[in-house]
Amino acid sequence: MIGIDQFKEDGFERVCTVRDPSSSGEFWMYDDIREDLMFSDHRSWVYFIVVNEEVWKVGETGNPLGIRYKRTQSSQPIPGSRSRLGRYRFGDTTDEYVREELAFEFRQGATVEIWAKQCPVAATPVLVAGNTEEVGSAIHKELEMAYLDWIWQKTHTLPRLNKLRK
Repeated sequence: MIGIDQFKEDGFERVCTVRDPSSSGEFWMYDDIREDLMFSDHRSWVYFIVVNEEVWKVGETGNPLGIRYKRTQSSQPIPGSRSRLGRYRFGDTTDEYVREELAFEFRQGATVEIWAKQCPVAATPVLVAGNTEEVGSAIHKELEMAYLDWIWQKTHTLPRLNKLRK
């Protein structure tokens, strides 16, 4: 088992707790939200889905973790593909797989949390039509692979919800 405690010193912080979907219409809702993380405009993250303190999924996103509703006071992120945690709420096949795999854990009373680490975005000078422009360069995809490789080296398995390394 690889626990979340091993990664706190790397800068991972708890973003929220996932509410048992059976209590919220079978879709994911979030409680105990760290709004400064959930609704940050930052666009480079590595995140973990943590079940009872164990890392079950390593993921990455080049989108914000959550996007606020503009016309309502909801504490939840807008569902949909423009934010990673919004997509987990109602998302596609990959997200549905994660929700289905965790359904049993929720029924057993498991605590499911989202933890995330903000990745740096470096300004990289590149030529655009003959002019030097500063373009953001992010490491979230490579960092996700580094965490998966580290976990593989320690346990000879990937986290339960990671089907493969990519």
